[in-house]
Amino acid sequence: IKANRIELYPDDGIGIAKSIVLRFKGVPIMALPVFSFPITNDRKTGFLAPTIGQGENTGFEFQLPYYVNIRPNIDATFTPRFMSRRGIQLQTELRYLNRQGIWTLDSEILSDRTFPGSNRRFTQIQHDGNFGPLIRTHINASDVTDSEYFDDLGNSLQSASISHLEREAEVVYEWQGTKAAIRLQGFQTVNPLILADDRPYDRLPQLTFSTKAPIRPLGLDTSFASEAVFFNRSASVRGLRIDAKPRLSLPLRGASWFLTPSISQRFTHYRLDGTAEGQSSQLTRNLATVSVDSGLFFDRLLNQEGSVLTLEPRLFYLYVPFVDQDDLPVFDSSEFDFNVAQLFRENRFAGADRVADANQLSFALTSRLIDGKDGSEVWRGSVGQIFFFEDRRVSLDRDELDDTSGTSDFVGELSRHFSNHVSVQGNIQFSPSDDNTVRSSILLSYRPDADRIINVSHRRVNNGTAADTEQIDFSVLWPVTDSIRLAGRWNYSLADSTDIESLIGIEYDTCCYALRFAARRYISDDGLDHDNSLYLQLVLKGLAPLGQDYGDLLEFSILGYRDDVE
Repeated sequence: IKANRIELYPDDGIGIAKSIVLRFKGVPIMALPVFSFPITNDRKTGFLAPTIGQGENTGFEFQLPYYVNIRPNIDATFTPRFMSRRGIQLQTELRYLNRQGIWTLDSEILSDRTFPGSNRRFTQIQHDGNFGPLIRTHINASDVTDSEYFDDLGNSLQSASISHLEREAEVVYEWQGTKAAIRLQGFQTVNPLILADDRPYDRLPQLTFSTKAPIRPLGLDTSFASEAVFFNRSASVRGLRIDAKPRLSLPLRGASWFLTPSISQRFTHYRLDGTAEGQSSQLTRNLATVSVDSGLFFDRLLNQEGSVLTLEPRLFYLYVPFVDQDDLPVFDSSEFDFNVAQLFRENRFAGADRVADANQLSFALTSRLIDGKDGSEVWRGSVGQIFFFEDRRVSLDRDELDDTSGTSDFVGELSRHFSNHVSVQGNIQFSPSDDNTVRSSILLSYRPDADRIINVSHRRVNNGTAADTEQIDFSVLWPVTDSIRLAGRWNYSLADSTDIESLIGIEYDTCCYALRFAARRYISDDGLDHDNSLYLQLVLKGLAPLGQDYGDLLEFSILGYRDDVE
């Protein structure tokens, strides 16, 4: 950086350079007649580093942010985004800090030349704060003008796949095991192809209260959880749901065993509008849940270094009487995926609209190898299954058939650390009745240091439905020389025979600067078309980076990558 004259004003905290030129490798890449800069840690109004890129939907892109330091607790950033295929978009970020926390208002507006006569907008407000040490607040609300906005103007697979925008505001109170909250939550459905019956309900409002007794008479744990929420959705059944669940358990534990009997009572009441003719508008469900969780710990010393092999059997008995719930609406309930953790849940449904009937015994066996030198877990494996003593009759859909099988699928998980550098993690759900693997995933990682990463994974879901998937994912970060690193990712759908994402990047890093380039191709939200993007970033260390954020792109695409170039 060279200038004909530099003037410093310590009282004002700024410096002014005349006829300043920024040269890179002897080539001038920026020249200004006058340039002011801060000489203290205070913020200063002025231009920030520009961003240059290329996207298939947007064409050539150029962004030049302008930062305005309005007051010590208020600032704003205005960013014109020039897109050769669509026009000029104005992005605005306004930040405000007060005693209650920080507020951020983001807005984008574009008169899109490919959408004549229409302005396309996106607006988002966010807040996180507190009123003293016991009360915290949170707001996150967004709005967009059209369903194609993120697909056309976003630059990632994440943004292109957005189907709903959440609008949420909540106040939470917490003190010594007691938690109370009030929340307002709504959604804007971005994808118009989603049917009305498949769209989420608004919660206007939702009140929750839970507490756990601070004292334990006779060793008993007592807790209480409750909720009152009004669900609203156009052209649907809507109404108030009140749910309360007191719980009592007695944890018993020794050095090599544990036993925890528990009992809870769940009371749920509905007051509904828009019900079918002849259906009651007030419904009530009241039932008890009894469970006994138990386990043993066996361990064996393997060598003089102190390595230990464990064997940990666990039994979990669950009884919930059957109560006909077909007339109850399904506001927010869904069924959990079946895995090892699901063996020990008291309800296979999330949400309060369904409580699964159960008379069953879960058995799982876990084994671990503990390194005697540092106490780390060398490997861990678990396998388990549920034995049913009665048919399961509660379902989300009244037309769904009862589950009459005597046992569940087998589920298992395994993690193995071959060294400090190589690890394997895997999960499986296997159906013995169909002799079929329902779900499986495996991840192999090799990470000898922060600059060398190789990940290979395979995921499969085979439920016999249109939602079946099978994917392979390969990502790598590897140095070629002391200054050059290559990065890449390939995510491929075997079920659809198509690429989900392809990425290749190269980075040249020296003591004073880094030059980074990436080319990316990813599938758009319709599942058919692909978008292409180019990323170029020049990092002049000690100054702001020029170009698109290469580090954020790789942190999203390559598991284990951390951007350390500054």
